[in-house]
Amino acid sequence: MKFWKPLLLTAVLTLASVTPATAAGAGASGPTTPDCAWHPLGYRTSNVAYPDTNSQYWLLHYTVQDGLSIALDGRYPDARYASFASYDAAHDSVTGPGGAPAVLTDHQIAPDRGSRNPYQYGGRAGGKFTVTVAERAGRGSNALPLSSAGTPQGAEGTVIYRVYLADGTVRLPKVTFRRDGHRVSVPPCADAQGSGAATPDATRATGPAPLRDADPARPAFARQAGSGLYPNPDNAYVSAGFDAPPAGDVLVVRGKAPASTTGHRARPWPDPAAQVRYWSMCDNLWWGPGEVVANPLPDGTVDPGCRTDSDTHVAADGTYTYVVGTEQQRAAITRIPGATFVPLSSATPTDKHVLILRNMLAAPGFAEAVQRVPTGSDAARTEAVMGAYYPRATYCSLSLLAASGPEACTAGREDHKE
Repeated sequence: MKFWKPLLLTAVLTLASVTPATAAGAGASGPTTPDCAWHPLGYRTSNVAYPDTNSQYWLLHYTVQDGLSIALDGRYPDARYASFASYDAAHDSVTGPGGAPAVLTDHQIAPDRGSRNPYQYGGRAGGKFTVTVAERAGRGSNALPLSSAGTPQGAEGTVIYRVYLADGTVRLPKVTFRRDGHRVSVPPCADAQGSGAATPDATRATGPAPLRDADPARPAFARQAGSGLYPNPDNAYVSAGFDAPPAGDVLVVRGKAPASTTGHRARPWPDPAAQVRYWSMCDNLWWGPGEVVANPLPDGTVDPGCRTDSDTHVAADGTYTYVVGTEQQRAAITRIPGATFVPLSSATPTDKHVLILRNMLAAPGFAEAVQRVPTGSDAARTEAVMGAYYPRATYCSLSLLAASGPEACTAGREDHKE
């Protein structure tokens, strides 16, 4: 995968390019503003950087200026998860006080006077909030730093608005740039509510870096270093490269499912019944810019390569069984009790693929979460930390799987050793 990062950088830089323009009437000391706010990106239009196909994603670009603040006036979405995060010109997280990545997650955002935050107390979504992006953002609530310490004037920055599993259309925040007494409202991009609301996160770019020392013929999950492109501080990942199964075979992945929140509605967090806010398994292509599988179906719909926690069959003992195969194998796989089908690419079914398991917002007491695995760990270390929650993969004959169940596929299998 040595060509992965240059290709991905080219794709993301092309998609995220922005030409700032000084707003008319703002004057020399007024804020420099982008042409529009909230560029939408999605896997249907720009399938790069290992996207989770169940998320939505918008970008607000800016240039770093002395005295600049950006007000985001929005409403809490009815969704499983939402957050704002700020990034520098290299697409790395801006760091706030203490060096922590700059992110405001839904349950951390205080409501405006007279409103309620459904991620704190429950109830209906739609309450109002105001987030401020500013140089000295660490001194108050609802604030994100505009840039890391030492960032020069004129450097590029980006705020990312992420929403996972929204229940309906997401209302995007109003954007106001403020500087030296000048206020400039930035209109939403023409397609902000079009493709952005309909397509998931496409340049999240927080999937794995090239899989160091991976052996696609013997899949094993490990926590590699992140790509350094717009990382979501709330997510952590393990990944496994694998060769496409031989004809008649499938790849079977089994592990214990973490307890998560459910549905497409805003719910309070932390949740005493949940170990993570959300988790998913996604199949991606190994080569190129990090495409997630997205297979066109005869009825005109698309079969995305991601399966959320809600899409996954979980057995009475708390385990899941993913079966990765072709669309032609789908019918046989879905008849297997407890199996969850994950598609190989219809366009390039014999190419190498990458599976990515995501954990979002791990609860403090969840010791086996992906977040607890040191970044850069090999498969053996990853398995040691995750224990029963570690996803174990093996190739299997589909006929054997269908006749005897997944236990027959793993019988006699040697555990991964490093």
